[in-house]
Amino acid sequence: MSSQVMRWPLVVVALATVIGLAVADRGDDEQEFGLARTTQAVVSAAPGPNARAGVWYCSEGTSLPGEFADHSVIVANPTEIAVAAAVSVFPSTPVGSVRPSAGPEKVLLNVPARSQATLRLAEVVESQYTAALVEVDSGSAVVEQRVQGPTGIDVVPCATRSSVVWNFAAGSTRRDARLIFTLFNPFPDRAVVKFTFSTDEGIREPQALRGVLVPAGSLVVVNATDLVPRFSSVATTVETQAGRVVAGRLQLFDGTEGLEGLTAGPGIPEPQTQWVFPTGPADAKVAEHIVLYNPSDRAAAADVSIRMDASGIGDALAPFEVSVPSQQRVVLVLGNQGGYPVPPAPFSYSAADLLPEGAGFWVAVQVYNGVPIVAERVVAALAAESPAGVATTAGTSVTAMRHLVAGNTADGAGVVLVVVNPSADSIARITVSQVADGRITPVDQLDPREVAPHSRLVVPVDRLIDGGSYALLVEASQPVVVSRSLLTRNGTGTASANSVPIDPILLDPSAF
Repeated sequence: MSSQVMRWPLVVVALATVIGLAVADRGDDEQEFGLARTTQAVVSAAPGPNARAGVWYCSEGTSLPGEFADHSVIVANPTEIAVAAAVSVFPSTPVGSVRPSAGPEKVLLNVPARSQATLRLAEVVESQYTAALVEVDSGSAVVEQRVQGPTGIDVVPCATRSSVVWNFAAGSTRRDARLIFTLFNPFPDRAVVKFTFSTDEGIREPQALRGVLVPAGSLVVVNATDLVPRFSSVATTVETQAGRVVAGRLQLFDGTEGLEGLTAGPGIPEPQTQWVFPTGPADAKVAEHIVLYNPSDRAAAADVSIRMDASGIGDALAPFEVSVPSQQRVVLVLGNQGGYPVPPAPFSYSAADLLPEGAGFWVAVQVYNGVPIVAERVVAALAAESPAGVATTAGTSVTAMRHLVAGNTADGAGVVLVVVNPSADSIARITVSQVADGRITPVDQLDPREVAPHSRLVVPVDRLIDGGSYALLVEASQPVVVSRSLLTRNGTGTASANSVPIDPILLDPSAF
């Protein structure tokens, strides 16, 4: 175990401040830690320098030898002083248990100024699945989680809120897939959870998942593959009938059907009428899907705008009109060379013929009849390609002038930042800085340093800075959207995630 990690009993005095910042019942944790109610659309956000602390929920991973998603948490500290992260690691509790299998193990992770630190949860607790509650005595620190195994890797921000409802637009239970949901309840009251699945054959509500008990202080894991089998595409709503949880998803493809990969992350608690996806591939060998899920009882009508990088194309592509029926999901296929499963008609559309080969792009989704939906992006490459893998990323409905991205090393992976300027009329001036070894170092080679209105900037970070363990700080002259992609150079591994916004604000509804 790292010298920066200490067991709690040895550091009672040092921990007193951190523990005092935790709230026993975090029903109002957004207000408690500085997040305005208008930004509840965001799952992961740093409350900012005016907040005295941050609480992060990291629930998707495994911590036994030989498992498929070895779980680590990464704490990035961009401030001028060291911060302390109190980490409580929870082992999984079998479905049906009325009390936790065991209490959490607790350690203190010290993170030096302008640096980051990593804790592998298997060093603290051995359990098939684990979750971590991370309480940091800084509102500017950011916590991400990394999962890695034989079929791939993913690095995503941990959640900063709980909810009574979680939605997952993408998923598959076909024979080469495993679809697993994590239910994390670190709170003092028990929760009871109900699952609803939207499939090719309509709504499924398995009897075994109509009242899943999640004891207080526990992690419960549900394998949906066993209960809703053999569907190419599945959307999911997790709704608590009592209490609240943090719900996450692990999706695995084992390679037997040509698709191999691992993707993880929390769900989406609040459907929205506007979503942005900064990253779009310029590789003809990669599948690209936008999955729209409507958990409401009214049909939704959305425009999907595909905005090309190439000069002269700009806004030339007309919005793609998509109808999303009540309690159903629809897939817009932007490229299907990666073998990712697609539902049959009428639940899929194709826009692949609209895209010039080799052109990069970003996507904006806007619902025009007022019915909020959930939107996720899936990219996939076949196991025979390099880099192969699968990545699922939620859209974002918020912007910020400052963003932090941790977890940027993964066995020599390529790191790409994408910055989107959603403004229709103002240029955004950008600074990207490396946070490592006690320093914040601007990337001098960044060129250009401006993002035109309704455009994006693609930054191949690993080509511009030295390697090692580092975080990235993005600062802009006006609110922007930022995402990060990791591409392994050998073997299987593709990861994609939004940055963590600091002091986020909602997207301007008139932006598009």
